[in-house]
Amino acid sequence: MDYQSIIRNVVVRGGLDTTVAYFTDANLERDINTAYQWASSYKRWPMIEYMDKSGVFTNGTEEYAYPNTGFKTDSIRTMKIGDYLFKKIAFTDYLKWRENFTSNDDRIFSDYRRTLYINPNCVSGTIYAYGALAPSSLSTSTATTIFSTDVEGDDAIVDKTLEYCFQRSKQFELSTQFKVSAIQKLEELWKRLVDEQSGYQSKDRPMFDRIDIINGDYYNDENNPLRF
Repeated sequence: MDYQSIIRNVVVRGGLDTTVAYFTDANLERDINTAYQWASSYKRWPMIEYMDKSGVFTNGTEEYAYPNTGFKTDSIRTMKIGDYLFKKIAFTDYLKWRENFTSNDDRIFSDYRRTLYINPNCVSGTIYAYGALAPSSLSTSTATTIFSTDVEGDDAIVDKTLEYCFQRSKQFELSTQFKVSAIQKLEELWKRLVDEQSGYQSKDRPMFDRIDIINGDYYNDENNPLRF
């Protein structure tokens, strides 16, 4: 759904009188974009996933700025350098690991704010960073949302916008109804996406594993139920 269609749906679904000060074009534009930012940040949507390969890793250098300024902070969960996949671990664990294994060349990385920390003992190569982009504001009539092919997402934006509209006009019962409706629609969309992607998990690979700071390896709680 494009921006113009969202405005039209907001006005029709809410029965709004746009001559009233509460529902002016300026107010609607602000509310729609606020609702869009809320909806696009509600979950880690696959629609905003992005791969950037503009960065270069150099052996011996540990710190790198986020390779794409459009990436959300802490959104880089997967990374390759050259042909090799790197494992992301918590920043504190990374610091402990580097302290204990200064010359180890395990393929691990972490980040702190918007700085990547990559084990400097690894082989140089192109950085392939897989993260999530922060959506741009809707500013033109033809601008579309990240949910352009997922009607539940755009409908949630319409409902969230109406929550703001009726909150401003002090119609709090209506505002609450649209708030609940917006959340329900995004939850339904998320469930559908999760169900579709559930088959991607390899049966031979554990879903969760953690780093062993003492021995410099990874382990999975399913195989080590007594580890903490």
